[in-house]
Amino acid sequence: MEMSKRVLVTGATGFVGRYIVRGLLEKGYKVGALVRDTQKLNRVFDGKVEGYKVDFLDEEAIRKAVEDFSPYAVVHLIGILLEDKKRGYDFYTVHFLYSKVLYSVLAHTGVRRVLHMSSLGTHRDAPSMYHRTKYMAEEFLKTLKLDFTIFRPSMILGPEQRLFSDMWRITKYIPVVPLPGGGHYLFQPVDVRDVACAFVESLEDPSTFGKTYELCGPQRVSFRQLMKDTMELLGRKVVFLPVPKSFMYTAGLLASEILSPPPFSSDQILMMWRDNVCGLDPDVEKDGVRKICKKEPVPYEEAIRWSVEEFRKSLSLTS
Repeated sequence: MEMSKRVLVTGATGFVGRYIVRGLLEKGYKVGALVRDTQKLNRVFDGKVEGYKVDFLDEEAIRKAVEDFSPYAVVHLIGILLEDKKRGYDFYTVHFLYSKVLYSVLAHTGVRRVLHMSSLGTHRDAPSMYHRTKYMAEEFLKTLKLDFTIFRPSMILGPEQRLFSDMWRITKYIPVVPLPGGGHYLFQPVDVRDVACAFVESLEDPSTFGKTYELCGPQRVSFRQLMKDTMELLGRKVVFLPVPKSFMYTAGLLASEILSPPPFSSDQILMMWRDNVCGLDPDVEKDGVRKICKKEPVPYEEAIRWSVEEFRKSLSLTS
């Protein structure tokens, strides 16, 4: 198979990774993956993806995998929303060091094309460690002579979105949904299928090289509305409880000390430093889905309904 058809992916078995890998396979790409668990990779993709078991801090192991697979491009998706420091998963390590090691290897192995998963809200002035370490990874990537494209999605909707499983589990026993700051914080949710489209379609599109794209859906939705829609689609009757952000921040600190990983963290409250919507940063590309996929983003109502309905189907399959 020709060189331009080989793509190496990190985070292949994650929420978004599964859709991107399937999209690449449908387009005829030969896909490899850097993973911790090759057995899980084989289960998810029926052996269609070539796996390389690596420690993401081991530069030599990654170099050998890259040289063996010899990809045209690397898609780097690894990220965490919650730290689990007992297992060594903190934002600085996972977001920055993993990226630094990987991209340093690529800079010396001849691989030039990189697609990097970042996050909306990433900014030099962001107060959360989540966003600061995402920004550090972006800035390091920009110092290298690589043909990169960076993506910053808002909240991603899909059946595997952790929010749905968390809410399903928690509200089964405690039918109360706390709303930090009254739940007025805004998202601009994007369908996971649109995110996958943006990655796959940009892969060999030179017009996307060296650019950072925001990925958002067409509608801005408050956290309260998102929770209301989710609970209705899950068939759960709950009480919405407005809670000051300062209280949630303190509760997050306590939860992080007691539970590993915690259900939420203080850093997630800091992530609400501004609305998670597109168009706030003048130095990035707006309307990423429209520009790259050449179509309108999936409407919010369609995306949330599909996501929750498919999530509920997965519950019946595992019960």
